[in-house]
Amino acid sequence: MESKIKIKMGPIEIEYEGSEAFLKEELPELLSAVSELYQASGVSESVASEETSTVSQDQSPTTTTPQMQITTGSVAAKLGVKSGPDLIMAAAARMTFSLGLETFTRSQLTEEMKTASAYFKKTHINNLTKYINQLVKDHKLLETSTKTYALSATSKTSMQSKIAQ
Repeated sequence: MESKIKIKMGPIEIEYEGSEAFLKEELPELLSAVSELYQASGVSESVASEETSTVSQDQSPTTTTPQMQITTGSVAAKLGVKSGPDLIMAAAARMTFSLGLETFTRSQLTEEMKTASAYFKKTHINNLTKYINQLVKDHKLLETSTKTYALSATSKTSMQSKIAQ
């Protein structure tokens, strides 16, 4: 049986998807290693109160509390979107920061990209697989399950500061 786990402690985030047997055998050691990394990172106690750990076996998108109300077009403008991958990241940022989605599907990304009419081109859809694969390879997007993605922690941090300006 396939299982999925996501552990986040302050700035440290680990995701695993695979056999349940591996998790049963290795989870205690994994948690210990994450705890050691967290302590070694020197994160303050105020951030420690925000730490979260989740274990799930479903493939449904997860949500968080929305932080800002902004359109994909506005995000694209703030990020200076000039390409298909840039627009994908703008759409992902809007879904994460405005809609409160931690994960989103390929089709949700596509629909969100289309809402930024000043930036969207039909050729983006033709090249979507190539663009997404490159963003995953560049660690800007995480593939949490088949055709389901999330912004990486690094992408979240950098994009949030750019959008907030």
